[in-house]
Amino acid sequence: MSPLLRCLFIATLASCSGCEQSAESPAKNAAEESASQLPRVELVRPVRKDLIRTTTQPATIHPYYQADIVAKVSGYFRDVNVDIGDEVMEGQPLCTLIIPEMNQQREQAVARQRRLAAELQRAEAAVEVAVAQVSAAEAGVEEACSNVERFEAQLVADRADLERMQGLVQKQAATIAMLDEARAEHDVSEASKVAAQAAVRSARARLQIAAAERRAAEAEIATAAARLAESKTAIEEIDTMLAYTTLRAPFAGVITSRHIDPGDFVPGRPAVTAEQQPLFHVEQQSRLRVRVAIPERDAAAVDSGDPVSLRCDALPGEAITATVSRVARRLDPSTRTMTVEIDLDNQDGRLLPGMFGRATITTQVETAALVLPASAIRTDSAGAAHVLIVDETGAAQQVAVTIGADDGKEIQLVAGLSGDEQVIDSFVGSIQVGQQVEVVTP
Repeated sequence: MSPLLRCLFIATLASCSGCEQSAESPAKNAAEESASQLPRVELVRPVRKDLIRTTTQPATIHPYYQADIVAKVSGYFRDVNVDIGDEVMEGQPLCTLIIPEMNQQREQAVARQRRLAAELQRAEAAVEVAVAQVSAAEAGVEEACSNVERFEAQLVADRADLERMQGLVQKQAATIAMLDEARAEHDVSEASKVAAQAAVRSARARLQIAAAERRAAEAEIATAAARLAESKTAIEEIDTMLAYTTLRAPFAGVITSRHIDPGDFVPGRPAVTAEQQPLFHVEQQSRLRVRVAIPERDAAAVDSGDPVSLRCDALPGEAITATVSRVARRLDPSTRTMTVEIDLDNQDGRLLPGMFGRATITTQVETAALVLPASAIRTDSAGAAHVLIVDETGAAQQVAVTIGADDGKEIQLVAGLSGDEQVIDSFVGSIQVGQQVEVVTP
């Protein structure tokens, strides 16, 4: 074949090839454009794992106990036995006050008590005398009554003699002199009876007086005993106030501040004002309280006994394990947080009140839970949760699910999925139910 014919043949083939390409391009471009308009999604499958819900919040360390030591009574300080940093035992004397006038008051109270005790003894003796007088008066009444009975008997006998003598005189068997003698004896007996009756009344009056004197003496005993008891109470009150002159540690701890020196005058309460500093501040540091402010979203999930991992800035790289000791069960209205306390043993003294750290509290543990990433779960306007899965045709389908624990990254599926589904993960935009999607590999 000549060169000219070869060139013509090649040109013809090229022209035919171009016509074929121009005919196929519209269909191919339409398919590619349709495919490029499908939502591109990534898929995840539910997995089973232990889901641990925690909350990590700032933590501050506080002494287990702390107390401001102030003076109850006014006085001058004589001895100051401790300084900042000193460890003290419960009841250990910290300082001593001098109050001379209170000692004088006690001496006066003791003297008054002795005087009142003597008065009580006199009152008791007076009661004994009054009792004896009552007994004597009762005996006098009995004697007077006995005399009345004796004189009545004598009067009866004398009256009988008088009547007999009158009969004898009428019969001229006795003389007038004998009758007069009998009448005289009768009159004497009658007068004696009247005198004896008066003696009875007098004896009974003396008995009433003696009884009244006894009651008065007994009342004086009660009064003297009350005054003596009052004096004892006054001494006890002074002794109590004198006991306040020695200020003691309320518990074992550490002196963290001191604001007095020997010779200082300190007014006692209630004379002390709010502006005045306490004499000492004592803290128990062998045990500590860690306080954590739990935000509202986690407050209901925290309970006593929950595990805690505490990391302090003063102990880098070290985690202290503990448990929640107590929960306030109330949110602070100003911060919308709930206070949680964690007790720590600090016998080695490595931690100090005022230190700062972070506490991670495990609030919930779900073993072998079926979970999905939080980004794969959606909620509607009513708060109902659902997911989008891809079926065998490549279309998106909506499935309602019930969710459980949430650790912030993954969420537990309580119901709705078996675990074999292909779930659409996070997707920017909207996907309609039944819409075809394009699955991409991340």
